[in-house]
Amino acid sequence: MRDHWLPSPGNNQHYVLGNVRIPPALSSLEPGSNGWCEADILIENGEIASVAPVGNMPATTVEYIDADKGILYSGLVDCHTHLDKAHVTAFTDFPPCNLLDAIAAMAENKKSWTAESLSARVEFSLKSAFASGVRAMRSHVDFNPDTSDFIWGVMSEFIQSYTGRVDLQLSPLANIVHFDEAEFCKRIYEVAAKQGVLGLFIYDQSDLQNRLTPIFEHANAQGWDIDLHVDEGLDASLDGLNAVAKVTLATKFTDKVLCGHCVALNSYDEERRKRVIDRSLEAGLHFVSLPVTNLYLQGRESNGLPQLRGMTPVGHLSDKGAVVSFGADNVRDGFCAFGEFDPMAVLNLGAQIGHLDEPGRDWAALVTKNPAHSMGLKWQGEITKDAPADLVLFSARSSGELSARGETPRVVIRNGCWLDEKLPDYRELNG
Repeated sequence: MRDHWLPSPGNNQHYVLGNVRIPPALSSLEPGSNGWCEADILIENGEIASVAPVGNMPATTVEYIDADKGILYSGLVDCHTHLDKAHVTAFTDFPPCNLLDAIAAMAENKKSWTAESLSARVEFSLKSAFASGVRAMRSHVDFNPDTSDFIWGVMSEFIQSYTGRVDLQLSPLANIVHFDEAEFCKRIYEVAAKQGVLGLFIYDQSDLQNRLTPIFEHANAQGWDIDLHVDEGLDASLDGLNAVAKVTLATKFTDKVLCGHCVALNSYDEERRKRVIDRSLEAGLHFVSLPVTNLYLQGRESNGLPQLRGMTPVGHLSDKGAVVSFGADNVRDGFCAFGEFDPMAVLNLGAQIGHLDEPGRDWAALVTKNPAHSMGLKWQGEITKDAPADLVLFSARSSGELSARGETPRVVIRNGCWLDEKLPDYRELNG
């Protein structure tokens, strides 16, 4: 992903990356009149040794690389993906689907998977994410009574093989109705224990609070996080988020509860929306918006006429103090024919649809700090002294430049080293 607007330090592990613009959410410096924190960064042996306003770095003899007001982010983080399904459209054509049709189509598609084909698609996806500057990612992995045993095994292998490149968390994901079966609970709880996170799919199932309560109680006792797909539809009758908030409060749940989608909030009347959001904030719920998939999937009918669209109310939730992130969700599968594992592409689209002004400057936390918090990463992404020098430097100097083109030139920096990773060619999927 490297471009040539500035020279590389080569193998040098001691240099100043100067004249950068850092979003205020990622810096302790005071922003200037333009809203950016303009800084010089001293990098030594894979860490940030010092951060100072431009021109205020103590005298040093090390190489000074002038970034010419390029925007600097910490390494990107995506807390909601589906690596197991990614890129199956390279081999299968799917008819136009709504949510429930897509679930059925993917269940049928899984019958053709092999360990080799799954491994190739996951490898391709992680290589793409790494080249884009992603340092950590959480992937849901479908876990149903008929799920083939090899799937979790293949996915787990990538946790080790990509450690230090894309630190991977896996969340077994199951429809909440399957938890009615004791044997299934035993199996999925054994898998969840290995990662410390449990995924749930909640849509319009009956008796949600009674079904959720024992699951939350068990996860609470084990110290697990819970990661949900909830209210992924525009029907105002969907009430999953409200049930999750009530159960979180009733069980005094102490770990993180991350709620993905939540697009039904758009269909509520104002009074009900306020009541549900207030209860969610009281419960300390985190949120992740998946704009690419939801804008493609919601309201989709075979006649090709655009219907209603749905997206998590990101700006509204953020204004109220919620922890909100963006995620790639489904990439080139039966749920969404589009996408890439590049959080910046998601940020740019989500900002346009969600009416988020100055996305590169004021909303950088949605693809860095916030998902790192929701995933419980040791480093949440503030660019400060003693932090890892895991960074992404963009040639863009403003939010407008950052979102103006399909792919803004960037340099991915890991442990202070400038990487020369290229996005993999799609032919590799068929290789």
